[in-house]
Amino acid sequence: MKEFARTRSIFILTGVALAAAAGGVTTLVRYVQSEIERRGYPSWEDCKCDLKYQKAIFQVWHSRHDRQGETIVLHEWGIYLYKSPLWLRRLLHHSAQVTATLNPWGRYVKCVALQPQEALQFAAMLHANPSNNEEHTEEHAPENSYVVWRREVLHFPHYLFDACTRRLYPVHISQQRLAQTEPLPALWDPRSNLPLPTEGAVLEASPNTRIDCIGWSPTQVSYCTARLKNA
Repeated sequence: MKEFARTRSIFILTGVALAAAAGGVTTLVRYVQSEIERRGYPSWEDCKCDLKYQKAIFQVWHSRHDRQGETIVLHEWGIYLYKSPLWLRRLLHHSAQVTATLNPWGRYVKCVALQPQEALQFAAMLHANPSNNEEHTEEHAPENSYVVWRREVLHFPHYLFDACTRRLYPVHISQQRLAQTEPLPALWDPRSNLPLPTEGAVLEASPNTRIDCIGWSPTQVSYCTARLKNA
């Protein structure tokens, strides 16, 4: 009789625990769904992410960006995927949105356009505030020249686990070429107060669009987590 009562108690406790776990999972799923809708994350059909249109996908797991004088150098480490199956691409799309929603750090970047008219002022600001571990060397601009920003990939990943290195730097152009220069889209990291030399579909978002980070790094972002609504 005692053995029956003990077994019955175990069954009851197990049922209560399973019900509580199921209720918690249901609440979490509803929260994630409502938060994705509130933030205005794009659906898979409407998304412009590299997961849909690019054969090669570079998933950033960690990154570090440094300012070297007026140049911003970005180092990224991650996994390089080539011709991934569609089911994996869709899984990465939805996983990015869920991860960004549950990200406890709440970090984000914003889309900006580096205007040629503002390039000289921004370069001067970087040049006048060197970091502690670099030497301040002054460069003289040629006469009748203007400053614009350029982005360059120094190393592109080729293996499954590889690194990518990019840089954002100012160059001098003539007044004649200034009229043909368009604003350079970039991502602005509010924590470091610097633009990032990132490339990809994330730069197709409108200026001032907030893109939530998937992880702790400012370049762990995707168009999948762009807040297309004012949320």
